[in-house]
Amino acid sequence: MENTKPAAAPGSGLLKAGGILLIIFSALGVLAGPLSIVGGSALSSPEMAAFLPAGQSSAMAESAIRAGAVMTATSVVSLIGGILAVRFCSKVQRRKLCMIVAIVLMVCQLASEAVLAFHGEFDLISAAFRLVFPLLVFAGSVRSVPAVPAGRAAAVSAAPASPALPDAPAETDHPAEP
Repeated sequence: MENTKPAAAPGSGLLKAGGILLIIFSALGVLAGPLSIVGGSALSSPEMAAFLPAGQSSAMAESAIRAGAVMTATSVVSLIGGILAVRFCSKVQRRKLCMIVAIVLMVCQLASEAVLAFHGEFDLISAAFRLVFPLLVFAGSVRSVPAVPAGRAAAVSAAPASPALPDAPAETDHPAEP
């Protein structure tokens, strides 16, 4: 007897790769975000103000704290999304959930970039890099989501509201003459 593995679902490789990369980089973000917050609060200390140009310590501190908070929040969401993507990569029934998770991740990343852009800290390369992994998860989940066949969708939209009986006489606007 041969032990054969069932064929992998379409898109499971992209889904798993995107999920693993999300886990790795978001774990780094979960660690680096609080460090940025701590570093930002250290920059606002009077001891550090002596080493920085006048007025720069408070602006740098606010920027570091803001970036650390955004990084921590988006990294936690990305970590959860990566775990779900890896967990459900071989389950075709859960692909719609993976697609929703990928969309939530993309919206979260775009929202974090909007917050940073509002404060003048937008970086196009960083934004593109952060969207690559959710796009991999999305592409992997789209590959095997069951779709409505085109012929069936057209038949459903063209179906009459109330089916007529085949033997019934056609109704007219004029009454039948005797």
